[in-house]
Amino acid sequence: MVLTEIEGEWDRITIIETRASGHPFAAGWRPAVNAYRCQEHFVVFADLAGIPPEAISVSVEPRRLVIRGTRPAPEPGGARTELTQLLALEIDHGAFERVLDLPQEINADDLTTDYRDGLLRIQVALKA
Repeated sequence: MVLTEIEGEWDRITIIETRASGHPFAAGWRPAVNAYRCQEHFVVFADLAGIPPEAISVSVEPRRLVIRGTRPAPEPGGARTELTQLLALEIDHGAFERVLDLPQEINADDLTTDYRDGLLRIQVALKA
């Protein structure tokens, strides 16, 4: 985990690299995210290329955002009997879960999502 502290407008902001989080998800993978705390809300972008929107779920708790879903394995077309040589296998597939512990409570009733070109944008208001 990488911690970076920045002195600034909100006194001190801690940026945490969460890709190696302590949230285990034994049978899955973890999509990359960018997360921002703005003045009145959090904005999170998740890299979910190749996943149909209906295969994605977003849930919120008072200080946590959870993104879950499943990405099908990309495979070449052709007949099953056709001989194929695997040259590289780098694209994660199958079930995934990404849990973000937030530094402030959020308002679950004020959540919006937008999914375009494989990028999921989540905006959730800070609790007043």
